[in-house]
Amino acid sequence: MEQQNRPLLIILGAIALFVIITFALAAAALGTLNKRFNDLEKKLVTTTTPISTTTSSTSSGSLASILAETVRMEDLLIHLKQFEGFARENGNTRAIGTAGFAQTVNYIENQLKTNSYNQLHVIRETFPIQNFSIKGDPVLSWSSNGKTENFTYSTNLSRTDFTYANYTAAIKLTIYELVQVKNYGCNKDDYANTTGKAVLIMAGGTCTFAEKGEHAAKENVAALLFYNHGSTTSSLAPATFRLRQANTLPALSLSYAAGRSLFNLLNSSNSVNVTLEIQRENYGTFNVHNICAHTVDGNSTETIMVGSHSDSVPAGPGINDNGSGSAANLVLALNLARLYSSKNYPKYPYRIRFCWWGGEEIGLTGAIYHVEQAKNSSTPDDLKLFNNLINLNYDMLGSPNYIFGIYNGSSAKAGTSPKAINGSIRVSEAFRNWFNSQNLPWDYTDFSGRSGDGTKTETQRDIYEAKLGQGYGGLPGATYDPCYHKTCDTLKNIDQFGYLKMVQAAAYMLEFLGNKTDLITWLYPDGRPTQIQLPEDYFPNSDYYV
Repeated sequence: MEQQNRPLLIILGAIALFVIITFALAAAALGTLNKRFNDLEKKLVTTTTPISTTTSSTSSGSLASILAETVRMEDLLIHLKQFEGFARENGNTRAIGTAGFAQTVNYIENQLKTNSYNQLHVIRETFPIQNFSIKGDPVLSWSSNGKTENFTYSTNLSRTDFTYANYTAAIKLTIYELVQVKNYGCNKDDYANTTGKAVLIMAGGTCTFAEKGEHAAKENVAALLFYNHGSTTSSLAPATFRLRQANTLPALSLSYAAGRSLFNLLNSSNSVNVTLEIQRENYGTFNVHNICAHTVDGNSTETIMVGSHSDSVPAGPGINDNGSGSAANLVLALNLARLYSSKNYPKYPYRIRFCWWGGEEIGLTGAIYHVEQAKNSSTPDDLKLFNNLINLNYDMLGSPNYIFGIYNGSSAKAGTSPKAINGSIRVSEAFRNWFNSQNLPWDYTDFSGRSGDGTKTETQRDIYEAKLGQGYGGLPGATYDPCYHKTCDTLKNIDQFGYLKMVQAAAYMLEFLGNKTDLITWLYPDGRPTQIQLPEDYFPNSDYYV
């Protein structure tokens, strides 16, 4: 999940044709959807049984949710095909700063405004992102015991000793003393005696490169030299990543071999110096957008948030990451709006807000902007952050070597308020119970903010085969998504069965929470925190929001 910029050139005739096709697809989808909803309305009229608000076991033939019953693969595919088309026409990407991203955002906004039956209020949030490029070739060399050696720079990652970190600061030719950071640099104690020095940091650990950069900045480090861990063939070359936009430190990413050479020097010499030079060409800023839509009904001071990010990485179209989450969110929003327009579907007492975040791939920038605005004292009362009771985030739901992954609420980051953890655990259990009711396998995953880029184990394969049938357990030892952040993250990368079930689970959860008579007490049995409580070393876009 990381980013860059691309230009756009479109022929007007192609635009006109695309618009016609888009409207034709939308009309066809709407006709199918209306027929399905009419059938559901008949069900609602003839039944006297209220919609379930428990997680008790149900037969595998029932999805235990009216909203979940409305979710169909054909609707999801319509949106995914649109996203793939936007990427295909614009350099095979939907990254921020590209026409592919702009078309994605416009499409989501248009769908919400035209197909929500006046049940949703749509808001576009706009925020700036820095736009720059590296000028010339960066310089890196070392000197020790009277010997000096230059590292080789190339734009070809397989041939270069180092590259620059995105959002590195510029630095004139400067010599620094080099020191090794302990462990992986994920804790402030790892940075003892690093003030004013360049630091060598190994990739890995429990934190991101950006978090390491923030730790280093707090300890007044002078420069950052990250190096790859080399545990796989793909981790021998310099890693590509982004630091925070607010980063003020010069930062380079080294290959495993270059990093180990410096590591060995530090362990065999009393003193090692490095010389750095990085020049930047700044181009000002460009705008990125969030789209949010909330129900016009429901208590605005008690809001259920449902989120997903709308941007891809520059390297590919991002249909699983995260077209799958964006399409799921859109289907949930439009289907709920259609049900709300029916007299027979009871509206939830809570306001429901759906959001599509921009700039997730460069460090959750859209979500951070939204949170910062919601914390602002000048924000209207109905949009304040404290009104949000819960945030349900959906990312990478269609991985081809999938698991049905549920964030484990009990593994929330150390320092998170226990009052918040209670609700997270209950939501995790509710998801688990739904998968059990459908006779589907499931897995808890650490509540770390990461999504679907892990590896399937043999145990998982065996469990999934036992539940789903021989040959349907996936490939052990392979990642959940082999096309993660690659050009092959296309529609062909989506497992339709796994994807459909994940979106139906999301629909079930929204309806389950929406029909709670006292959601606050259910989520916060020990009382709700009176203010947002974060760990001392918390970074705003490191994991997730309380």
